[in-house]
Amino acid sequence: MAMPPTRARLRQISTLVVLIIILAACSSTRLIYSLADEFIQDEIAYFLDLDEGEDVFLSRQVSEMVAWHRTIILPKYATYLTNMADKLAEYQYGAADIAMALVDSRSLIEETVTGLTPRASKVLVRHMTADNIAFMEKKMAVRRQERLAELSEPEDIRYADRLDRLKSNFERFFGELTDAQVALLKAHASATLGDARVRLRNMTQRQKAFLVFLKTQPAEASLTAYLNRLLLRGHEITDPGYQAFSKASFDRFRTLLVNMLAISSPAQRKTIMGTLRTYADDFKAVSS
Repeated sequence: MAMPPTRARLRQISTLVVLIIILAACSSTRLIYSLADEFIQDEIAYFLDLDEGEDVFLSRQVSEMVAWHRTIILPKYATYLTNMADKLAEYQYGAADIAMALVDSRSLIEETVTGLTPRASKVLVRHMTADNIAFMEKKMAVRRQERLAELSEPEDIRYADRLDRLKSNFERFFGELTDAQVALLKAHASATLGDARVRLRNMTQRQKAFLVFLKTQPAEASLTAYLNRLLLRGHEITDPGYQAFSKASFDRFRTLLVNMLAISSPAQRKTIMGTLRTYADDFKAVSS
């Protein structure tokens, strides 16, 4: 089975726990962390107009971000995954159990975000001139057009791609899926096919709001507080209706997990537990 590109996997570092929950791929945590500094710096540098001195400063901040995430957050992810495996072993995978696991994952994501934003602010406060902001806006527009092009593919192609990703991600944890489980994934892929456009529209609104705020020349602490709110409670700033969309999306995925586990075999659950424990051990090793 082909693995996703390293670039795509690296983009997922800061929210790795959510990707574990939604059964996303990550073939080697150690490899990811060995490449993370360079990847993250390249991604940030894409949006910022850097001179040589600023590039050095950015490199230092990125190294601190990755070190913090590796030593502070990864052990918590490891504990979380071990607890998930233990609950499966105790047959605790009903609707209430899955709901609690997802709530716990959100807490970890929030801790990750609030730990990274102060470091991001240290970089951003050095890039608040009109030219800096115009540069960011242009780069954001380029990325947005790239995403729009992907979403403009024919519906049958997007559905097939969506289903393939779901099957691949679930198979990585469950092993071989049954026809009934594939049917659940087909229904989910169909029901959520339009979600990407909604998310892109909301991301665009958040980016515009962010640039407007940056033009006010905020202090570092104010920028950090704004980033936390924008990333974790963005509906308070842009589209209040997006909160209902997020909840509906969350509930749909929770239902999918519950239904997939409800018809899972003992062998599949054993595979899931083994995979979760392997990731947990990997996280512990990398964080030490």
